[in-house]
Amino acid sequence: MAKNNDFLIEETDLVNHDTEYLETIFALGNGHFGVRASNPLKVNELYSGNPGGFVNGFFDSRPIQYGEWAYGYAKEHQTICNLPNLRGIMLQIGEEDSSKIEWHVKLANLQLDMATGVLAETYQITTPEGKSFELLLTSFASLKRQELFVCKYAIQNCNFSEPVFIQPQLRQQTKKSITDDPRVASHQNELTMIQKENTCYFQTENSKQEVAVRLSNSDKQILSVENSVTSIFQISSFYEKNNLPAQIFTDSFGDYDELLAEQQLAYQEFWKKSDIVISGNSKLQKGIRFNLFHLNQGAGRDGKTNFAAKALTGEGYEGHYFWDTEMYMLPFFIYTNPEVAKALLTYRYHVLEKAKARAAELDQKGALFAWRTIDGQETSAYYPAGTAQVHINADIAYAFQLYENVTGDETFIDNFGKEVIFETAKFWMSFGYFCEKDQEVRFCINGVTGPDEYSALVNNNFYTNKMVQNNLFYASELAMRYNLYETERTEWQQAAEKMYFPHSEEQLITPQDDGFLDQEIWDIQATPKDKFPLLLHYHPMIIYKYQVCKQADTILAEMLFTKDFSQAQLLRDYDYYEKVTTHDSSLSRSIFSVMASRLNKREKAYNYFMDTALMDLTDLQGNVVDGVHAANMGGSWLSLVYGFAGLQFNQGIHLTNHLPEAITDLSFNLQYQGSLLQIKLTPESIECILPENSSLIIEKNNQELWIKKDR
Repeated sequence: MAKNNDFLIEETDLVNHDTEYLETIFALGNGHFGVRASNPLKVNELYSGNPGGFVNGFFDSRPIQYGEWAYGYAKEHQTICNLPNLRGIMLQIGEEDSSKIEWHVKLANLQLDMATGVLAETYQITTPEGKSFELLLTSFASLKRQELFVCKYAIQNCNFSEPVFIQPQLRQQTKKSITDDPRVASHQNELTMIQKENTCYFQTENSKQEVAVRLSNSDKQILSVENSVTSIFQISSFYEKNNLPAQIFTDSFGDYDELLAEQQLAYQEFWKKSDIVISGNSKLQKGIRFNLFHLNQGAGRDGKTNFAAKALTGEGYEGHYFWDTEMYMLPFFIYTNPEVAKALLTYRYHVLEKAKARAAELDQKGALFAWRTIDGQETSAYYPAGTAQVHINADIAYAFQLYENVTGDETFIDNFGKEVIFETAKFWMSFGYFCEKDQEVRFCINGVTGPDEYSALVNNNFYTNKMVQNNLFYASELAMRYNLYETERTEWQQAAEKMYFPHSEEQLITPQDDGFLDQEIWDIQATPKDKFPLLLHYHPMIIYKYQVCKQADTILAEMLFTKDFSQAQLLRDYDYYEKVTTHDSSLSRSIFSVMASRLNKREKAYNYFMDTALMDLTDLQGNVVDGVHAANMGGSWLSLVYGFAGLQFNQGIHLTNHLPEAITDLSFNLQYQGSLLQIKLTPESIECILPENSSLIIEKNNQELWIKKDR
């Protein structure tokens, strides 16, 4: 079957050819585990890369050492564990053994087929005695059977006739150097490896977790030009507290061709629901598919794991889950793969008890979800940019609400969502308070940090207050629906209605917080380029006293609730905040792209979008070696669908054509109320095709569409 070039990523497509960069870009995963695309033969101390793999949720912990401790500080680091290289092999020809002496290995070809999730590699290998051949490695992380990682080895173009012996080898990694960059893993975990026959058990030192990896063929096999060898790694689920059951593996999973056929069907189904087609720009088409591909690879699907900031491609941010999932990635899953969205939201319910314990520790009612975590426990050692970002509670509530609105799945909200919403509402009533503002009684929230981490511990962050207002309205609605919390729901409704929002009558700008507009403006243009990101070159005290934004904050609130503002207000705020935003966070540009579209700044929207669509393929942030920028990948989908197609939810789906001149047409699918919608935009039109027998109706007005339930 011929391959579609727009689904292929090859090394020749990339400008950066550094080993660790390629390992990230071509990493494979399926939500349960991920494997970096390291050289399978060069795994000794001379190898310049960072090989290995990660199991979602498999981490070790250690105490956080504070120079000065205070009550309520986070107690433990959590760092995802880098497993030994699952791709490592030993080759032997006669007396020459690659595990004993270095062979010359050159990467000749690297090709990722995103249509099937299959990675094909060719290595040119020469032994010390001059024997040469090409090693072909084909591998994939099974979407159908999430415990399986499949590798197929073959050789060709040999200058000798002797047999080649091949044996998979699990080898511990060389320790990677530690950096002061807070975005990178700050600690290397020590894993104990116990091998029993063809199974390796990996145990953490402190968290006492275990993962087991079994090889289908751990013995030496003969590899020749006439035959290939398949190794199938079975990676057990994530288990806690030495709880690996006696029978954790299956012995019957078919041969390579059967597993490959399953993989092809699974990806065919994914792309049927999720693909985005952009005409006229092959590079851009590959870029957006690359982002969607990695979103699919990184999402936890068992209800007990979530989506790490770097997916399962690297150790950046220590494998932690953030608000990135709810605000940047979940919209994609909710509108295209709602079952995956449900699993990601179920994780928040799974850790609710730890969120309640955290709120109690801070002497607050309800639940406070951790800013950065793996198992639900707060691990952020720097609370001004961690725990103080209490908006994560409202972000999670917003995601549950969006899921219900789009899918109509009230059963999930009844079973899992409503308790999360009620507990977050209780927290807000405890953390916020009624006070007098502008000679009126208002509900205020002080001492918080919004999405802009260059402003910390402020009063009435606009984004936070807007999200909390929505959280409280939704809690009141659910309490009414289920006839619960009769007294509290009145208080929640009142607090939402009385929510205070900073305003400036002089400048007519929506202030980011009570004091933001009073501060001196940071001269971004005069700041040397090598001083960005600011967080790596300036003390927080210096950054916090200026008007300077790391990322979209007020603009993000206005993107989520665009209908609540006049176009004139949105335009003034956009122009103002664009001038004081550094985009030091990869989360920023997509939001500015969406709002530029909605404000008819189409060229600007396209330029911001190009940065998001190609961020990792161009290494725009310069740190892909530590893993992909998963939230930005979700943001690129937002730029297209929320921006160019103007998607907003308002008693149904509302679409507006904001297609920029550089794109001749845009096609994508959405799932709404169980129906798969086919959307197509051209400069002159916007169209939607509904499935047969759909209960939805379409209303159209020029370049706008409304898709609603038929009443």
